[in-house]
Amino acid sequence: MLYRNIALTGASSGLGRALALELAAPGVTLHLCGRDEARLGAVAAEVRARGASATETLLDVTNREGMESWVRDIPGLDLAIANAGISAGPGDGAFESGEQIRAVFGTNVDGVFNTVLPALARRCRHIVIVGSIAGLIALPSSPAYSAAKAALDFWVRATAPRAAREGVTLTIVRPGFIRTPLTAKNPYAMPGLMDSGLAAKIIAVGIARGQRSITFPLWLAALAWFGNLMPKRLFSAIPGKPPQG
Repeated sequence: MLYRNIALTGASSGLGRALALELAAPGVTLHLCGRDEARLGAVAAEVRARGASATETLLDVTNREGMESWVRDIPGLDLAIANAGISAGPGDGAFESGEQIRAVFGTNVDGVFNTVLPALARRCRHIVIVGSIAGLIALPSSPAYSAAKAALDFWVRATAPRAAREGVTLTIVRPGFIRTPLTAKNPYAMPGLMDSGLAAKIIAVGIARGQRSITFPLWLAALAWFGNLMPKRLFSAIPGKPPQG
């Protein structure tokens, strides 16, 4: 078994749940972190049904001291996946509120580093950050979300070489739209929409291979990259909502 002690945030639903089930196997212990007690317990039960062990921790990733303690106390931690995240957007052409911006950065940046930095300090073998293709393009429909994911992307790319010299593999995951309870509410077309189970399989394969980046679908990432080169005024006439993949 490649990894035996796995920490996973945002484990109670969506991609987090799918990753927990994909990684569950005999001999593996999944340390699940989430904010919904009932749903987290249900995921833990599914994990145990697949022959793995599971622990459940009800904790918000914005709680720095709580996250440090949780990560520090996981025995034999060899894989940490910072998956928890939220989305927001201005809607109707308005500015994002200060509350929205702070909430997005609080969870998607501070919350990620509350997970990652304690894992890095204890030289966890492999640390995975779930970013987004949205981090490759400055989306006027969700400025804070795009900026937060871009920050994670740049940090991983800048830090990965040094981390590798310390025996730690850093991986950034850039998914497109994933079918989850969040995206089910989106009233617009989502190109390349993918089932969370398939997304989890792609991520698991990339983790097993030790990839520093896992991006899918590639055609959507290419569109995002080219779109980022376009003048932002061209986006102004396109109604949009924040990606929640």
